[in-house]
Amino acid sequence: MESKIRDISQDYWTSRLTPYLTVRTTRDSTQGYKAHYHPELSIGIMLAGQTCLSLYSSNVLLNEGDVILIEPNMVHACNPVDNTPRSYRMLYIDNQWCCNALSKLFGYEVKSFRVDHILFSDQSRELGIENSVSMLINHESQHIASSIENSILDLLSRCCSPSIGDNNDDLAYKVRDLLLKDIENAPQLEAIANQLRYSQETLIRKFKRQFGITPKSFLSNYRVEKAKVLLKGGMEITDVANELGFFDQSQLHRTFVSYTASTPGQYQLIKSIIDNND
Repeated sequence: MESKIRDISQDYWTSRLTPYLTVRTTRDSTQGYKAHYHPELSIGIMLAGQTCLSLYSSNVLLNEGDVILIEPNMVHACNPVDNTPRSYRMLYIDNQWCCNALSKLFGYEVKSFRVDHILFSDQSRELGIENSVSMLINHESQHIASSIENSILDLLSRCCSPSIGDNNDDLAYKVRDLLLKDIENAPQLEAIANQLRYSQETLIRKFKRQFGITPKSFLSNYRVEKAKVLLKGGMEITDVANELGFFDQSQLHRTFVSYTASTPGQYQLIKSIIDNND
């Protein structure tokens, strides 16, 4: 599996003009994913082929030109159709940046939001984001960066709205807080169950109903997202593994691949568009 991942043609990009945005481009890949989530708003653009998106307990077939919006922390998975290759671009947009933008749009402080319209069929060219991102990757300019920001703000205003009156399960949040209290030494679910005086089955059921993912998968996903930040900041892979409570570098590698379909080493090679234009 490792050689298969390393053979995939994919890149990560950032720009100083759009610091809230990370771009991932994957070409001709048949690699699947485990169910996972991102802390950012995700915008997926199908460049070629087809993929099957699992979201909201249903499957959606995405074709070339389709654009999909996935709200922060929403569990999903994207897998190839009949093992045929597909190419896609993912835009990861900082959650707080989105909230700030929506606060300006709605006129009050927005702390969280939901995506009301998730799919635009065969409209990547009409929306203009893909073309602007491609231009920015090839040549950084404030004009292009502003075009991207305007397109994203347009999508936010059309497709997203503040979350109001959500029903929250306090027990699920208690489990989450205990899992994240000391990420290097996160407690076993059995210990949490004993502390809260509930069965493990009850905790798993309530946690999954609230967050759409099991406590174990949530913790793994959280560690992977933290690893991305540390790797992007220049920390060595071995140190990242120790920092986040993995047994060793190999466990970090396996978990990272399972949830991102890329290796920690590939992600660590993330480079600024600026570096290619100096």
